[in-house]
Amino acid sequence: MSTTPSVPTANGGRPRPLRLSERQILDAARACILAAGVHDTTLNDVARRAGVSRMTLYRRYSDIGSLISEVLGHEFARILREHTTEPPNAPPDPRPARRKLVDTVLNVVRAFHADPLMHQVLQAEPEILMPYLVSRFGSTQQIAITLLAHRLDAGYRDGSVRRGSIAVQAHAIVLTAQAFIVSAAASGPVPVSRLLAELAEMLDAYLAPGRDDGPDAGRAEGEERPVDKPVDGSGPAAGDGGCTGDRTDLDLTPNA
Repeated sequence: MSTTPSVPTANGGRPRPLRLSERQILDAARACILAAGVHDTTLNDVARRAGVSRMTLYRRYSDIGSLISEVLGHEFARILREHTTEPPNAPPDPRPARRKLVDTVLNVVRAFHADPLMHQVLQAEPEILMPYLVSRFGSTQQIAITLLAHRLDAGYRDGSVRRGSIAVQAHAIVLTAQAFIVSAAASGPVPVSRLLAELAEMLDAYLAPGRDDGPDAGRAEGEERPVDKPVDGSGPAAGDGGCTGDRTDLDLTPNA
């Protein structure tokens, strides 16, 4: 039986049921963005569509930007959750961890391409994503790094993934995958399906162990093999979206 913890929410915590008014507001804001675009959506429009008072909205959100950020965070976290979480009674997956990781990344990238909210943002207002592409990772990217860390750890344990720094590898995969999400349209006539086939080849080759990547690869002569035990780590606790026996204390600092 899977012991996978639930995928964290957009703010890094555990998912919690939204109150009716919260769900109404987020659904209404999403509908307004799809209908009018990010820049033309106002708090008044959202309040009207949600059927709540403007004061209710203004007490929760200081401005439209904070509401839009929450809508996008929930939308993108939902995509990750839906495409990385196995059903509780799912049969054991016989695929090696590297294959599962690559397939999961491809499924998530496809889901982002198919998402109407992401499509609206990329087509009309891509600049709202720029801070998360050039300055800092947002909550969704941090969730993805945590999920990848557990998949990478599972690959270390079954020998299907080249050993290195889990944190650096997870960051590299996120940076690569997001380029295939936000920049695919720039490739012009190249079909997305062909791009994703190349992404699969890239990730598989990047993660595959080499001939010298056995358990003692890179270790100086006479150096004792370290005990494979959890290390104290930081970052939001999360499952791997399908691997059992996950450690939730992996070190996610890039110099790990």
